[in-house]
Amino acid sequence: MVGRGVEPKRRRGRGFSTLELMLVICIMGMMAGIALTKIDLAKMEANSAVQVLSTSMVAAQREAITKQHDLILTFDAAQLTVRMVWDANSNGAIDLGERVRAIPLDGRIGFGLGGAAARGFGANPINFDRNIGGRPALIFHRNGSASGIGGFYLTSSRALADSTYMSDTRAVEIVRATGRTEWYRYTGTAWKRGF
Repeated sequence: MVGRGVEPKRRRGRGFSTLELMLVICIMGMMAGIALTKIDLAKMEANSAVQVLSTSMVAAQREAITKQHDLILTFDAAQLTVRMVWDANSNGAIDLGERVRAIPLDGRIGFGLGGAAARGFGANPINFDRNIGGRPALIFHRNGSASGIGGFYLTSSRALADSTYMSDTRAVEIVRATGRTEWYRYTGTAWKRGF
């Protein structure tokens, strides 16, 4: 019997035992292992590269409109780099003193079809009708239009080595009149717009 003024003993809450904690950690580790096998990093890297270059191209187009001078993009497949040149005098050439920004690609991504079927703009890894300094080039004019139609393909290094990974291939296409950039992914049988 409990006397007056004396509170009954409260039962303290029990924590987790070491065994229970280890069991939970093991289960979480197994679930993470299963989930990681489902993630395809090569496709994610290809998507990321397309987003970086496409976003840079959209920014270049807007910069050309805002600054009211042309902006040149040159594509270097060997160095896996795209160069943006602010063509201050809009002469279509890269002159000394003009601002240049390089956009490098990750070494696990390259320009190429990787076994995918070609789109309408051609089968070369980079398809633009202009060359500047011996490299394919695209110019965004001050009205926002592009110098020509064309595009390029990006894919994983594994798809460049083995065409069974052709679904890693992505395409970026330019619409000449508007300068709009469109993205496509190869499903293994057909091109689909977006990701």
